[in-house]
Amino acid sequence: MLSPTPPIIGITSTVENHNNIPSVHVHEKYIRAVILAGGVPVVIPIGPKEMVKEWVAICDGFIFSSGEDVDPYYFGADPHPKVLKTNGKRDKMEIELVKQAQSKLKPILAICRGISILNVAFGGTLVQDIEANNPKAIKHFQLAERPEATHQIEIVKDSWLHGVINRQKIHVNSMHHQAINTLAPNLKTVATAPDGIIEAIEGVDVSFMVGIQWHPEEMAVEDPSMLELFKAFIVECSNRMK
Repeated sequence: MLSPTPPIIGITSTVENHNNIPSVHVHEKYIRAVILAGGVPVVIPIGPKEMVKEWVAICDGFIFSSGEDVDPYYFGADPHPKVLKTNGKRDKMEIELVKQAQSKLKPILAICRGISILNVAFGGTLVQDIEANNPKAIKHFQLAERPEATHQIEIVKDSWLHGVINRQKIHVNSMHHQAINTLAPNLKTVATAPDGIIEAIEGVDVSFMVGIQWHPEEMAVEDPSMLELFKAFIVECSNRMK
């Protein structure tokens, strides 16, 4: 049951130029999904590590949003020629935010880039470009409209994710070229694509955390099961509020 006071959900962001002015940027559909699910969204700007403690104190849960590639430096690799734009300041802050949120038992929902940051924060590694690494890969960076589902995934039955969606096979949208390579020790795979790419992960013996490779926020308006993901996450945050 939701708390009478709705949980505050911190959503990570990046910086993009609007009219040649560097501006805090997060896709509006993250905001909309949190509101529809019953939470209060707060946008977290990129800042120094010293600010992370304050964000963790303010927020009841965190959504790690999509965006740039994760810099290979943070998982001990040199950059592949197909690595796209990176943002080291964002990587550094978000890795620290994952660790401090976990230490304070604040729930985490990590989406697209977020699943990569979640894995790297706990010692995992990434495939820097799916097609360069796997010649049999399916298309993971779709040309279809963002809310449109373009490939199938299979969900592990005994997972939190399966309990929310209540289906083993679903179709999802896909807009990424990096993916999980070596999974961090305290995470487990709970969904995969037909080519073996990890599509969802959950924490093992740690506070609540779920990583999703697709974009449920884009699908939430048209697909009730995607909105249900956000609602279930808000419930997890509410249950842990003091």
